[in-house]
Amino acid sequence: MRRRTYLTSATVTALGLSIAGCVGGDGDDTPDTADNDSNDDDPETDGHDDDSGDESEADDEPEDEEEPTEELPDLVGTFDDFEELDAWEAVVGTLEADGERAFEGSQSARLTASEAEEQVRISRELSEPIDVTDVVPGLAFATSSAANVVIQLHDEDGDYLQYQQLIHASHPFLRQNFGHTAVSGEPDASEITEIQIVHWTGDGEGEVWIDDLHFVPRVETGRVMFQFQGGFETDYTHAFPILESYDLTGSTFVATDRIRPSGEADGSRLTLDQLAELVDAGWSLGTVGARHQQLHRIEPGENEMHILEPLEWFDEHGYDDARYFAFPGGRYDQAQYDLVAEHYDLGYAGRFRSQGWASNPYTITRISGDVGQRNLSAEELIDALDWTAARGGITTIVFYEMDGDDAEALEAAAAHLAELVAAGELELITPGEIADEYVP
Repeated sequence: MRRRTYLTSATVTALGLSIAGCVGGDGDDTPDTADNDSNDDDPETDGHDDDSGDESEADDEPEDEEEPTEELPDLVGTFDDFEELDAWEAVVGTLEADGERAFEGSQSARLTASEAEEQVRISRELSEPIDVTDVVPGLAFATSSAANVVIQLHDEDGDYLQYQQLIHASHPFLRQNFGHTAVSGEPDASEITEIQIVHWTGDGEGEVWIDDLHFVPRVETGRVMFQFQGGFETDYTHAFPILESYDLTGSTFVATDRIRPSGEADGSRLTLDQLAELVDAGWSLGTVGARHQQLHRIEPGENEMHILEPLEWFDEHGYDDARYFAFPGGRYDQAQYDLVAEHYDLGYAGRFRSQGWASNPYTITRISGDVGQRNLSAEELIDALDWTAARGGITTIVFYEMDGDDAEALEAAAAHLAELVAAGELELITPGEIADEYVP
């Protein structure tokens, strides 16, 4: 299995791919902090990611031909390491250096919200404009409570592109992939003059530590995945025939302890034969852990059972390519994250649509409905597809157990996706393709 490393200036220099594109357009002036893209809190289920040699011989052999390579966008890599804070101004709240906590280097920037404003906002005005046409920003950050952190890239008119990610207090200090959630006005992506970083608290409490503001290549033509989490039988009875009718495939992330030996066994999860048929039809396979439980609710001694036992099950059943983990509810601590990072090729934990390349392969973003709704409506699904077609990036759309209304919504979304794929406006993507093509 592959081990991936975080994107650094050194590693990206060795890569030979440039993602070109253009962003901009009309949008809502209100920051997009509470839309359905942002909520992936999955309720727990069932109790409930020097050759030397002869010169003449050498002359007889054809010379190796190097494949032509293209350069990455100039901005790819770390843009600000927060070792110096003089370039930043606290517009709302406070900004301080913290030498006790950092992702890399000797310090991070600690942001504390203003209780009156219920937010903290810092700004860096750039001495020279930067061109972000081909890149997407990201941050490493940690928090004392659930934190919804936004990066806004402003042009000289104040119009901006917005990117967003949410983490929980238990999460370690990590690089996070940010989704592209909003556009205000008609920003000129080739002439960005100011960067703002914002955290809305809602109650005036909590601190956020930020480090390593970086850029990754943008994915120009949008990629979309339908991901079904939990391994419910409705993946087979509802989703499979719908997607198959439009020549589409999905991915199922199963709870291996809940796979049923046959249809006679009690339960609502896939049977062995149903799972095999999905994989034979081109579906990708991953896991949500052995029992599909949110990891922050299990005992520390159970980490290996929940996270590693699915790999043994996959190997025993001939699914040795299933090396993808989806953190239920996006929750994890350092030990759980480390287990996934050591043993899996990819992890899904982040939120929001249209991420760029993965600076962290274990916090890939995904979107789903809110806690009460669980699955997105047809309108929300089509909106996510249209946004990704217009803005680019990778969007993973999550479904849980489905009912008839969910199936109708999926039917509408599948029809729309098939049209966008046929028009060359979107492409399907699999977890393996993300791991192979979009992780430095």
